[in-house]
Amino acid sequence: MALELKTPPAGEPLSLAETQSYLKTTDPSETDWINNAIQAVRESCEGFTRRALKTQTWILWLDAFQPAHSQIQEIEIPRAPLQSITHVKTYNKHDEATTLDATHYLMDTSAVPGRLILREGYCWPTDLRIARAVEIEFVAGFGDASDVPAGLRQGMLLWIRLLYANKTWLLDSGVPVPGLTEFNSKDLPLPVRALWDPYRLPRLG
Repeated sequence: MALELKTPPAGEPLSLAETQSYLKTTDPSETDWINNAIQAVRESCEGFTRRALKTQTWILWLDAFQPAHSQIQEIEIPRAPLQSITHVKTYNKHDEATTLDATHYLMDTSAVPGRLILREGYCWPTDLRIARAVEIEFVAGFGDASDVPAGLRQGMLLWIRLLYANKTWLLDSGVPVPGLTEFNSKDLPLPVRALWDPYRLPRLG
């Protein structure tokens, strides 16, 4: 299984103005840093929770479908919430693409994660190449910035404030503040994790 981002979100779930207000700064020299921090923390939030915040388009690649003996032929979509499925394509051993008729499957957008389910009376194509044989393009996200849950937005603001405190300390003294998390760390600050944990999805596949 592989995920590729096709169309990133149009803008961020936090605006520059509200983030500046939260940080209590209006210094124009910090605008680029704050914008970069918003994007970096949003990407960290999406990676940790396995959710898409604002609307975005992804491509899911699979090597094969489920074995035919499975009771329900379904594919879980590894970014939530699922809004829609654009298409399902399969590739044969000659790398020729075929688009699956959308009437052959249904979308379960209420489930978390969302599901693509084969309807009764139909079968998945079997003439598939050895790898990256199934392409599922889908749209995911809560919607606009105002639709993103408050806990996720608040966690983003909190982490940005921690990073900002670290940034200003470094500028003043050259010594990092102990315990603050940099962008490249795998460990979230505990208060941020507490806000994001309720939205975290289990890893699929």
